Amino acid sequence: MNKFLVFLATCFAAGPVFFCAAEESVSLGWDAWAPLSGEWRLDNGEIVGRTAAEMGWLRTKSEFADFELSLEFQTPNPCNGGVQFRGHWLPMLPAQEGVKAEDLPRRMYGYQANIDTTHPEQTGAVMVEHGVEPLCYASPEAQKTVKADDWNLLFVRAVGPIIEVAVNGVPAARVYDERFLQGLVALQVQAVDQVPAEVRYRNVKIRDLGRTGEWVSLFNGKDLSGWKNWGSEEFSVEDGAIIGRSGPKKSEGYLCTEASWKDFRARGRFKMLGEGNFGLFYHASIALREDGFPVITGVQGEVEPSWPGSTGWHYESYRRGWIVKPDTQQLGAWALRPGEWNEIEIRAVGNRITTWVNGIQTVDFYDNRHQVFEGGLALQLHAGGVDGIAWKDLFVQDLSIRDK
Repeated sequence: MNKFLVFLATCFAAGPVFFCAAEESVSLGWDAWAPLSGEWRLDNGEIVGRTAAEMGWLRTKSEFADFELSLEFQTPNPCNGGVQFRGHWLPMLPAQEGVKAEDLPRRMYGYQANIDTTHPEQTGAVMVEHGVEPLCYASPEAQKTVKADDWNLLFVRAVGPIIEVAVNGVPAARVYDERFLQGLVALQVQAVDQVPAEVRYRNVKIRDLGRTGEWVSLFNGKDLSGWKNWGSEEFSVEDGAIIGRSGPKKSEGYLCTEASWKDFRARGRFKMLGEGNFGLFYHASIALREDGFPVITGVQGEVEPSWPGSTGWHYESYRRGWIVKPDTQQLGAWALRPGEWNEIEIRAVGNRITTWVNGIQTVDFYDNRHQVFEGGLALQLHAGGVDGIAWKDLFVQDLSIRDK
């Protein structure tokens, strides 16, 4: 066995054990799912997907970030299926001109552990849905275990950017990719050349690992300890969330951490309460002018209510403006969920900056004109008046400590 397979075998050695412990894994029964397309039914405890001329999807009602999942699958006749994960049901890009955003046809985006009993080398491969080539083909050893018309065992583990797949207990694929950090799990059935296809799934179990890593909470849910309000805008705590609203001046306002970071990873959930312009600044420092107006140094991860829009792109106030210009033909522009709770995550290591919105990568770039490399994290209320924004579940990882 080559070094790659030895390494995979080590990674998977303890994997299936997790699914023997009921207290650690959860069965994804029929009630956990919602159909998106195709025909789906429950048959003697088995989830059956069938389609004649389209791709059928059955999605979980919940989303998952880091997880371990196992299931059994069978294709009564050789066909194509798969397990989508960190998936997102979003408009098909490029978007059709003249069609309202909410009326655009949709497709699934994210990763897929492929099932294809017509081509055994594809079963266990890791795909990016609607990508051109697999991120990783299945290992020859895993390919040999695939039974075209019998039950097979599929295991998927995703922790941060590391994705691992095993077929029938044999390591099949291991990839590093971080375009998607969280999302839906979905079962797939796909017709090929108009030939009806059917895939049966059973014993679907998942162990939700949340977001692994050493995350430190920035907000205690009770008060603004560790934060400072700069300007005349109003920040308060209501029902376990930080609420920012315009004050009498309807001016620029910031709520900034007292602590500062150099290399870091930060994330927070937000819900916009109406119109306005907001943001999450990093490497921030703030000073007050004589008239009390706060002037900030740092870069902003944009937060604003339009869809598609610029949430997740980066802007530098008082200096460069847009560092990376928003592009509505990019998937990240559609990641925002208007009127709902959303999550933004920013990672800064040296001059490399990466951002995700609801688990979808919006930007990943090297800021070669970056001049500020340390500072606080600041919640912004833009000048001119805002209806308000709520923030909660704010966390940070200090990557400078990790690198020492």
